[in-house]
Amino acid sequence: MRRLLLLSLVFSTLSFFAQNLAGQDNSKVQKLEEKVKTAQDKFDKTEAKVNSADSLISAGKDIMQEASVEIRELESEQKMLEKDHFNELKPLEKQLRSKDKEEVNAAKTDIKAAETKFKEEFKAWNVKYKAALKKYDNGQKMVQKGEENMKKAKEAKKEAEKVLKEAEKALEKGSK
Repeated sequence: MRRLLLLSLVFSTLSFFAQNLAGQDNSKVQKLEEKVKTAQDKFDKTEAKVNSADSLISAGKDIMQEASVEIRELESEQKMLEKDHFNELKPLEKQLRSKDKEEVNAAKTDIKAAETKFKEEFKAWNVKYKAALKKYDNGQKMVQKGEENMKKAKEAKKEAEKVLKEAEKALEKGSK
């Protein structure tokens, strides 16, 4: 009877230790799985940052291209304004050489009106031109910021990928 009691005590002690070891293995595996999940989340976040930086770069390039087209159009518009102004003044300057004082005075008045009109048109053109230049500069800044963010995000992604691989290897070893 004592033997039976002793055997049952030994058996229960061994089964208790076996359960503890199994429980410890499960908790180790769970911890390793948590590490993998955390590493995967971090990797996903860095991947999102890379995508964000990439979209910032492409948006900046689109804005720069759009502004370049506007600038070229405005430069051709400036040439047309100057050409029209020159063509408008040409006959008035001929009229200034007339011997008739009334014609000369009328020409002077017309020249002043033409100059005023040209200045107003040029001022409006200049506002548009400055806005296009500012738009181009903003696009450039977006590209620069995106490239800086991209560099940082790629470094972080590389590190997160390394940590993820290490965590996956540890889980693989811990599962065996």
